[in-house]
Amino acid sequence: MSERESGRSPQLDEVRRMLFPKLTPDEGWARIDDALRGASDPERRAAIERIAAEEDLNADLLRALRKLLRDPPPE
Repeated sequence: MSERESGRSPQLDEVRRMLFPKLTPDEGWARIDDALRGASDPERRAAIERIAAEEDLNADLLRALRKLLRDPPPE
């Protein structure tokens, strides 16, 4: 199934790969889908999806994820 058929943007697929690099695509999507289901308020979910689509957030998210990969927080 293509990204267009699944309704998932290339940007969201990039986020999935960054968040879950060791999981299969299906496992990563399952985690994302679970998180989105957790945001059951339709207005909240729409806000999350709008923010995720903004280009600046993608760059900020990439920088934050790269920093976390370089310097993981202490456990």
